[in-house]
Amino acid sequence: MLDDSSIKNYYDFEFQDGNDKSYFFETKNGYFYQIKFKESSYLFSPIKTISPNSFEFVVDLVYPQGNSKVILDSVIPSTVAAIFKDFFKSNGLGTVVYIIDSSDSRQSARKRKFDSWVELFKGDDFFKVDAEIIDLEKNKIYSSLIIKTDNPNFNEIIKYFGSLSSTYSK
Repeated sequence: MLDDSSIKNYYDFEFQDGNDKSYFFETKNGYFYQIKFKESSYLFSPIKTISPNSFEFVVDLVYPQGNSKVILDSVIPSTVAAIFKDFFKSNGLGTVVYIIDSSDSRQSARKRKFDSWVELFKGDDFFKVDAEIIDLEKNKIYSSLIIKTDNPNFNEIIKYFGSLSSTYSK
């Protein structure tokens, strides 16, 4: 777990507020990433007290673009963990959903990577629940919900998220 008192072991990042709450960082190998928390009130629209604080987590490799081979970088996981902690510091009662890209059939690898990132910051402060949706072509679509354990709507959010995977799985 990422400890705030430990020696800094993550890339410096910059926050930009806007339609998306975005964080940017550059790796030692010259890769430039954007981490977005996209406002996604539609995800929990039936729960009016929650929907304004709902976000979708997105990781974008901004540079280089294309199909270049990304070099494994052990500092990225702790950087993402530090970004999550910073995000929740400003959006404490927010909920974050990660819908894992399945367009290239590498969703299982993405899920494993995301799971390992969450373990770096989760501790007792955060709760993660996973769901799978099977689409019409029988592909698995993974998603995860991350929520602070002290969220007053914790049980209602978890229950609703679980119902989404049941409803949309074919």
